[in-house]
Amino acid sequence: MRRSLILLLLTVLCPACSGSAEDKWTKQRPPTYPASGTVKFNGTPLEGATIVFQSNGAQTQAAVGRTDKDGHFQLRTFEEGDGAIAGEHRVAITCIQTEGPAEGANLDEADVVIKETSLIPTVYGNAQKSGLTANVNPDQENDFTFELEDKK
Repeated sequence: MRRSLILLLLTVLCPACSGSAEDKWTKQRPPTYPASGTVKFNGTPLEGATIVFQSNGAQTQAAVGRTDKDGHFQLRTFEEGDGAIAGEHRVAITCIQTEGPAEGANLDEADVVIKETSLIPTVYGNAQKSGLTANVNPDQENDFTFELEDKK
């Protein structure tokens, strides 16, 4: 009897734990399409930059990526590597260097000061003012290159 109860519980609970069953939130998601690219600043690959694609359409989901040492990024909207929703997007790119207390400092005794410095012009971090756009197309390879320059 006990063995039957355990088997019954496993049969009922395992599909729910597997992540393969779609819930109502997953079903309501708009489709996404793989999207990736490269960011360069003054001709050099930009490592550690955050890229945000903000949709111009009715769907408001943003896609986000982070560049590696080669300036390459892959976008994510809902899950790792799923890309972005189709359509026109305004693009924001930030690259911030953060300096804080020395490694191993006793934070209870130190005056904690965190300094953030943008490594690129801050205008690129505002999707409304950056001048950067991208069109994610369901029928094409969505590989984007953003060539940023120092705006002095």
